[in-house]
Amino acid sequence: MNLDIALIDSSAPFFVKAPGKSHNWSKAPIGLLEKNREFRKRTHKRIRENFDSYVKRVGKMGYNAISIDELSFLVDFPFYPAVLRSKIQSYQKSYRKLFKTAKKNRMKVFLTSDFLFSNSYIEKETSGEFDRVVSLFVSVLEKLFSEFENIDGIILRIGESDGVDVQGEFRSRLFLKTPEDANRLLKEILPVFKKHSKTLIFRTWTIGAYPIGDLIWNSKTYENVFRGIPTENLIISMKYGEGDFFRYLKLNSLFFQDERPKLVEFQARREYEGFGEFPSFVGWQYASYKEELKKAKNLIGFSVWCQTGGWSSFKNITFLKNTSYWNELNTFVCIGLFQKDWSVKKSIRKFYGRKNLSEFVRFLRLSDNVILNLLYDPEFANQQLYIHRVRIPPLLHITWDRVTVSDHFRILYDSFCKDKEDSVKKGYDAFESLQEMGRIAKRISLNYNFRFQYDTFQLFAFCRELLYLPDPERQNYLLEETIHLAKIYAENYPDAYKFRILSRKRIPGFMSKLLLKSFIRKNKDTRVLDRILFHPLMRHFYLFLYQKIRSKLPSFINQQAMPVSELLK
Repeated sequence: MNLDIALIDSSAPFFVKAPGKSHNWSKAPIGLLEKNREFRKRTHKRIRENFDSYVKRVGKMGYNAISIDELSFLVDFPFYPAVLRSKIQSYQKSYRKLFKTAKKNRMKVFLTSDFLFSNSYIEKETSGEFDRVVSLFVSVLEKLFSEFENIDGIILRIGESDGVDVQGEFRSRLFLKTPEDANRLLKEILPVFKKHSKTLIFRTWTIGAYPIGDLIWNSKTYENVFRGIPTENLIISMKYGEGDFFRYLKLNSLFFQDERPKLVEFQARREYEGFGEFPSFVGWQYASYKEELKKAKNLIGFSVWCQTGGWSSFKNITFLKNTSYWNELNTFVCIGLFQKDWSVKKSIRKFYGRKNLSEFVRFLRLSDNVILNLLYDPEFANQQLYIHRVRIPPLLHITWDRVTVSDHFRILYDSFCKDKEDSVKKGYDAFESLQEMGRIAKRISLNYNFRFQYDTFQLFAFCRELLYLPDPERQNYLLEETIHLAKIYAENYPDAYKFRILSRKRIPGFMSKLLLKSFIRKNKDTRVLDRILFHPLMRHFYLFLYQKIRSKLPSFINQQAMPVSELLK
């Protein structure tokens, strides 16, 4: 497979300041780089230096296109206050230098944007009316393409807004609520792309909010969005699965839906698998997708997130200071598989070298086993489950850098895990692989933090047993031991995983499981029951219920990512 577009994100060069205890990695931290909301020339000089080094590294690998955050900081309007307009002019000047660097390294430039980025001035100007908002966005594109001719296009996200923790002059919000809204938007803006010979990369990523919220996997929603839309100047960008960047996801069937040009999204810095703090090799997973994608009718490119995604305290910056060897390996293997058409083994060899190659491959195989059988629980993860418009993730109690053990997760796992004892056994068996990984790393002088992964995954193994096995005598001992080890872990690794472990209050009964299962289905098709359970009138009840149980849920909810109230719409 030799795809034309090899696109990579560029948020890494923007992290010139050490992030705080937990940081939003979903986009470049532009607002946090300002001082008293003012543009800082010294900071942007450091960004440009980082960007120059970064582009040379990834360009040498073979990446030929780069995404840069974000459009909102490059277009000003007469209705903006003078201070904001002046700041935007400073950003424009700084970004021109980034574009020049990218072009010098023969890379196409794509700006990222949400629909809709917003602030109080935009809201006042448009009053939230659809036609006025779309008209404003058309003028944004006209201004951008006229003033920055070396920009090749826009990457547009329509299905997720900024997290509640995002700060700065602009905050995005979900504006498109139905497939028909998206269809109207495309018909209005694509002529601008055609006029200026630019490309719109339209992302189908959605997280369940509003009727358009299942665009990522629902073929009917997909067809309604793109019905009658010309393919010229348009690329449809999709994550490889029906959800976020997890394992155990089948390839998204929408890649085979039609002949519209498509791009597949991958992640090298695995946000649900340690952010590159320990090995989480993607080669064999992505190679299996590669074989299936050979049957896709018009796959023209791939994009790799080597820094972007998730919330965490981990501070590695890929390809720059404090980089992650494992993120660099994953990024390299993606280019090997999808642009150079290498095998997994050849991609590894080109990255690592021939010396001790067989032992390194063995190390990666063992690490893959640890991820697949201990970070994930195959007894649960192998099941295809849906609730309302969302494909339920194959990993739930470990999210980003937060680990939660509570009765709400116990009942969910207990209801769908077929063999709980086997699940616990698989976890402990996989844990044993770490010892051999440590020995191999020592023999071949691999830069691998064995102690960190060992301590982390020991707690993961204990947490799985606490989720599944209700033996009171064993539970009490294990609960105390796990909480004790979690406290030591927090002292030794203050910027790593945060564990929240609650004791079992009750064993899930038959009626509790039956009620839960009534909300969850095992196939994509919506049931009559779903229309009743998720009727708009039920939303207020679910919000009330959420307030009752939120103290038992992961602490990041409503502190990071989108607000729960938005997801229930």
